[in-house]
This record gives sequence, C-alpha cells and structure tokens, in this order.
Amino acid sequence: MKEKRLFHWLVVLNFAILIVFGWFLHQKHLALQYRVEAIYVAIQSGKTGAGLAFCDNVPVFAPVQTIGVDMAHQRAIDFMGFGRRIFSHVEYDTRGTYKFHAHVDGGELLVAVCQTSGQITYAENPREVQQARLTIDEGLTFAAKAVTRGGYEDMALACYHTGANTLTATFAAAYADMPVVDVVIGLDNGRIMGFFTKDDEA
Repeated sequence: MKEKRLFHWLVVLNFAILIVFGWFLHQKHLALQYRVEAIYVAIQSGKTGAGLAFCDNVPVFAPVQTIGVDMAHQRAIDFMGFGRRIFSHVEYDTRGTYKFHAHVDGGELLVAVCQTSGQITYAENPREVQQARLTIDEGLTFAAKAVTRGGYEDMALACYHTGANTLTATFAAAYADMPVVDVVIGLDNGRIMGFFTKDDEA
C-alpha cells in the first residue's frame, strides 16, 4: 500500500515538474519571438543603425534592455552633476525608460534614461531659480555640456531664448534619426532645469 502511494506521488511530482519546465520554455520562446519581431519592425520602418538605439523607435511590447538599472542610475547622477546617489525611487516605463525620482531643493527631480541606449530622454528639476549670475555665453556652454553628458554627439545650437533667470537652448543634428534636444539652464548656477527630446518627424 505504501509503495503504491509513493509511486502515485512520484508520478504527480514528475508531472508537475514537466508542467513548470514547459511553462518556462514557453516564456523563453515568447521573449525570443518578441525580440525578433522588435528588430524586424524597426528594420521595416527604416529605423536601422542609430535609430535602433532610441526608445521611441523600439516597439513598446519588446524593449531590448542593454543597460541595467544601476548603470542607468549612475548615468542620471552624472548627468545632473550632483556627485552622489540622490535618487530614492525608480520607475520602469513601458516606453523603455528608467525614471529616477528625488526630492531636491523643495521640488521633485525627475530624470529618464533610455534602457536601450543609455541616453537621457527627459529631465525636470523644478527648483526656484535665484538672481542670474551667468552670461548668455556661459549658459550656452553649460547647455552644450548637458547635451553631451546626455549621450548626444555632434549636436549644433539651433536657437535659444532667455527668461525668468533661465536660458533655453535648442540643439539639432544635421543627419536623420537624431532628436531635437531642448535644454533649460538656470543662469544662477548653471544647473540643468529641464531636458527634453523630440523627433524631427513629430
């Protein structure tokens, strides 16, 4: 009797293991299928080369993750220039970005990092700007450095305007598949107030 009961439980256990293993293989198959479809869709839409590196050009259902959250966290820190780990919360966006949050200077700082390219796609630092101490040229220098730190090379200044002790500069590239970048710099200390990217096609 005991032998029959033991045999019965062994059969049940083996059957359960087979079910779990089959489910695991199915999930792996779906993940591979989604990645292949993502690359196929990107190629069909003409988004090859550098275009594959941008989050907006990768299908929402299959973000191809190439950097981890720790590396993205460090990129956000380096981008803002704080020199320490200030971000207390990270959010995983369906568009393929890490969103890092922190409370700084009485406001909520937000920095978004693309999971596929490591580029900064968005940043907002709604702090109170003090009296302007920097010249426009100095502000433009800070803005250009912010674009480079954000991961965008070979970008040229297109236009700029000032207001409320801030400077907003727009940078663009001469070739396709590169977004237009707007940078808002506080003219009191040169820190980034805002960083926004948008495609020329939008």
